[in-house]
Amino acid sequence: MPVSSVDEFLQISIDAIKNQTFKGFVCHVLCRKLNDEELKCINRLISDDERFVLTQLNLDGIAFALNYGLNLVKTKYVARMDADDTCHPARFEKQLNFLEGNPNYVMVGCRVLMINEQGEKTIQQFKFFEGNKNIRRALKYRMPLCHPAVIFRTDTLFAYKGYMYGNTSEDHELLLRIARNPNNLFKNLPDLLYSYRRHENQLSSFDKAKEAYCNIGGFLFTEFLYTWNPIYLFGIVAVHPLLRKSRYLIRKLQSFFKKY
Repeated sequence: MPVSSVDEFLQISIDAIKNQTFKGFVCHVLCRKLNDEELKCINRLISDDERFVLTQLNLDGIAFALNYGLNLVKTKYVARMDADDTCHPARFEKQLNFLEGNPNYVMVGCRVLMINEQGEKTIQQFKFFEGNKNIRRALKYRMPLCHPAVIFRTDTLFAYKGYMYGNTSEDHELLLRIARNPNNLFKNLPDLLYSYRRHENQLSSFDKAKEAYCNIGGFLFTEFLYTWNPIYLFGIVAVHPLLRKSRYLIRKLQSFFKKY
């Protein structure tokens, strides 16, 4: 769990992990340049649970933080979690059961609910793709697995050198590399096990859309050069901030007219 600031959502996220029905985990809380008061606050939240390990990082960047965390992992599986989200108590248990029973799958996500600052469902949706074939097709133009809702096989992440690039689309780039091997299978469970929170301070907010587009556009063009598959070029257009904003406004209008 990377933590860039201490806000009102952090305790909700930590409690969601504490309340998992699967108990045998270690949670590495990775903090970037927090002040003493913020560190004290985090320590208060986790001091009653020895499964939580707090690490303060001096170098900035989400990819660095995630790789640092990977270097600490000693378990067969790695679960991601964002410090402003929440998840169902059975999330770990159901995802781990799937991976244990399906050794050809390298990671598993789930159905995701988009929520706002109050924890209410938003008009935005995280489109659901369940099977490997549909996930692979969608990877060419969007992110079909919600990164913080995924559990990975640790050896897969190490085999593909973890997170290599990007400050906003490091997850998509990683999945594109892993997908180059057709034997690596992907899955989203149909269960709604994760709630992804949208708010103004997020790294992936619309205000940072240009930087995000430069990241993912470059990654998709790299895959086009690897494969000469023109769908990646379509993807570069599909993820443009103007089109994303247009789709958001259309959904907002649809929601408005449904009310009236």
